[in-house]
Amino acid sequence: MLIGLAHRQVRTILAVALPIFLLSVAVLFSLSPRYTAQSLVLVDTSSKNLLDPNTAATSGLTDNSRVEGEVRIVRSDAVLLDVIRDGNLLDPEFTSNGFMEPLLAVVGLKRTASSGDKAIGAVLDSFRYAVRVRREGLTYLITVGVTSKDAEKAARLANLVTAVYIKKQVEAKVANTVSAGKILEHQVTAARDVLAQNERNLDLFVTSHGNLQAAGSLQQLRLADAQFGETASDARGPNYGRGVSSEIVTQYYALQQSAQVARTQYQNLLTRLQDFEAQASLQVADSRVVSAALAPIEPSYPRKGLVFAIVAILALGLGIGGALLREFFIGGFTSEDQVSAVLNIPLASVTPDQAGSEVEKPHGRGLSDTIMSAPLSLFSESLRRIRVSLDQTLLRNAGILEPETETGVVVMVASALSGEGRSTLATSLARTYALAGKRTLLVDCDLRKPSIHRHVDREPTSAFVNLLRGEPDPGLANMVVTDHATNLSVILGARPAEFPTDELLMGPRVRKLLERARQHFDYIIVDTPPMEAAVDALYLARLSDAVLFVVQWATTPQKAARKAVTALRGHTRDAAPIIAVLNRQDQRKWFAVGGHYVLASA
Repeated sequence: MLIGLAHRQVRTILAVALPIFLLSVAVLFSLSPRYTAQSLVLVDTSSKNLLDPNTAATSGLTDNSRVEGEVRIVRSDAVLLDVIRDGNLLDPEFTSNGFMEPLLAVVGLKRTASSGDKAIGAVLDSFRYAVRVRREGLTYLITVGVTSKDAEKAARLANLVTAVYIKKQVEAKVANTVSAGKILEHQVTAARDVLAQNERNLDLFVTSHGNLQAAGSLQQLRLADAQFGETASDARGPNYGRGVSSEIVTQYYALQQSAQVARTQYQNLLTRLQDFEAQASLQVADSRVVSAALAPIEPSYPRKGLVFAIVAILALGLGIGGALLREFFIGGFTSEDQVSAVLNIPLASVTPDQAGSEVEKPHGRGLSDTIMSAPLSLFSESLRRIRVSLDQTLLRNAGILEPETETGVVVMVASALSGEGRSTLATSLARTYALAGKRTLLVDCDLRKPSIHRHVDREPTSAFVNLLRGEPDPGLANMVVTDHATNLSVILGARPAEFPTDELLMGPRVRKLLERARQHFDYIIVDTPPMEAAVDALYLARLSDAVLFVVQWATTPQKAARKAVTALRGHTRDAAPIIAVLNRQDQRKWFAVGGHYVLASA
């Protein structure tokens, strides 16, 4: 089914898919290629204190947060602004107005150039979209990518971003160390002042107590205290502390102890300050470049191979979608397979579109006269094909045309819309049967707009309508006129009716008329009004042995045709077939499939 649909709608598929594909290809080749260069950075979460290499390692959870934080730092505005300044990115690639720039140029307008912070802000917005930073899974690796119109420029900027990031990382560590050193400087100064004060207090205490002078010089006392213990006892000598009270000695040693503590604190802070000064000059980055960015060979945008595949699939999908819409919803019928597939009814024949009109002249030749004037034409051959198909279907389905059958066959000709050639086809089919020697009656049951009288070049009569309206039956012979060219019997309609005609056709009189006609004719061809305009055909379908449903080539909407066929299925008698005819096909289709075997006109 899908293959048949594609074959029938190949032009629709190509008409939709090909322009989309070609337009997409044109747009694709008009796009400026962009290149993406990537550098790889490793974040080392271990401590980088060169003065203390035995610092404890951090936990995995802390490491994970650290790496995620570094990703955000790399794409922070602070890093990008330094890259903009160092890379001098105030160029057209990052200062242009995107797709608006060529549009403004077309209309003769120019965008006012920005300056200062606004210009840098505009470049930052553009550059931010050009930079892509991501973590490689749960590893310690960070990929830094920069997209640019120039491959070399993309590589240079990617390396510049990583360089600026690492430089700022070192600067941040140095700044932290320097800040800590300044705090220690204040603490060292304070400790020095405290030490000096304690030394003064001790000296004043020694000076103010003469007994302590007798014990030895001040320097000796301090030396004795520094060598506290056994050595201090030896230094005192037998005369040390003679005449000095124990309270004074206690105070002396308390002051000496305070001075010693202040001296120790001062020395510790001074040592740490020297360590921080050394750290500031020995700081190294926690991150390092594992792989520097290289100039890419192939552009990252647009990816032509991938885009071609996507566009081809999309265009083909839209083409198939258009084919489905045309096949089942909005399009007309353009092939025999399509009619059978959509309406699910057999197709009897396809008739060609030929010159001729239903109402050319009162005494001129119309298309229905072609059956006599050009018996070897395409149109005449298609009518004979309809006749054969109809007879075979009736014989196969119900045995109606078996030799022992004595009653005639009622064939209703219907269509969904007006102007599809239904009346012309009904007249031509009736003439075909009449020329074949069959007793044939053509009944114009399109009471609203009768037209059969124009095909047979006779004046309309009201006998048929009067019978249906309840007037006395004039007899079948008095209602029938003869088409002298084919010996066809015809019951004509009257003037266009100005009242509902379905009430006339739903009564018993039309049924009795057709029953009488069955006794005198082999075929009764009934022309009906279009089903979209009137329900008359549904009442006549119950009285018919077969329905010939006319569909105009590439014109009849499929929705209307499906609706009409569905209605007919619900009103036809059991085993009464519904057979389609594809009418007025372009003759160029005929000669492509063997129509040259018959003459186009006689």
